[in-house]
Amino acid sequence: MAFLEQEQLDSLVIERMVFHVVGPEENELTLLEEIDPGSFSEFFLDRLRGTNTGIVFDFLAGSPVLTSIHLIEADPHSFVQESKKLAALFKAQHTGAAVKGVFFLFKLRAAQDRFYALLKYDHQAVLSYRIEDRQTGHYPLLQQIQDTFVKSPEALQKSAIVRLNGNGGELCVKDRVAPKGITHYFRGFLGAQRRHTPATLTTKLAEITQKVAKDHFSELSEDARRNLRQRLYETVQTQDGFDPGNTDPFLFAVFGPLPEKSKIRQAFDRQLRSSNLEGEAFDFDREAVKRPLKRRIVTTEGIQVIWDRQYEGNVKLQDLAGGGTQITITTGGVKENDDFSESNPRRG
Repeated sequence: MAFLEQEQLDSLVIERMVFHVVGPEENELTLLEEIDPGSFSEFFLDRLRGTNTGIVFDFLAGSPVLTSIHLIEADPHSFVQESKKLAALFKAQHTGAAVKGVFFLFKLRAAQDRFYALLKYDHQAVLSYRIEDRQTGHYPLLQQIQDTFVKSPEALQKSAIVRLNGNGGELCVKDRVAPKGITHYFRGFLGAQRRHTPATLTTKLAEITQKVAKDHFSELSEDARRNLRQRLYETVQTQDGFDPGNTDPFLFAVFGPLPEKSKIRQAFDRQLRSSNLEGEAFDFDREAVKRPLKRRIVTTEGIQVIWDRQYEGNVKLQDLAGGGTQITITTGGVKENDDFSESNPRRG
């Protein structure tokens, strides 16, 4: 599930809002006073709602952001003063590659629930025009506007929604520069750590994939049915990571081509939501999914051949004309050739 429930998103309102101008240069910090967003509230709420499918973090002890939010909770009059402290701290964390923009602090409410949010918006140059009527015709006059808030996703650099809880607080974070995590300086500013490690996330994704394959086995391609675990292992080893906003590379590698309305695709998306992975982009931990130690062949007649991978070259498959497959096993000798007992399948 997402960080906020749909009912909370639908009823979200801005109670208080303040922003400050920040930039990487020494003199690029302008502290401002609180404003009422008025009729522009929905513009900012749309940006905030987009953060709801970000990565979940937990605050560390001594987090400056959590400390400021607790001070605001205890004394609402400190809202602006604490926002100025956070803006100065954020500016101090800026690297030389950062772009001048605006740092926001919001106090939000959804019914009886209270949240806070922080945004870093980059300034983008925008051209505007007006039309001047002259005797010889209508002439457009261009003008550049530098300090703007635009809808473009590229302008919203960093964002976090904060919820206080018994352990201090948790937050949902998006960082456009590092979509599979957050940049070092933003993590340092927030004073937070990612809740789930890449190893945990890779393991969960592998479990989801195998469950979906088991539940929809008849809809898998022939190759996916025969080699699913191998395909899953190779995908984790060869792809950089997983992006829940673009699952096609992963699904194609494991399951093969899938129609847009495939039941496998739908089941996979449901499992992501129920496992709280729908917003978790991450790099694969290649050690989390081990290469299977054994291989198995099951024929249509129910005959099983199982062997250790060290003997991979001893088992050969050859398709026969007219259908069927010939399995050839090369061995140093036969250890047992006897009737099979279900009650004692392995002897000696």
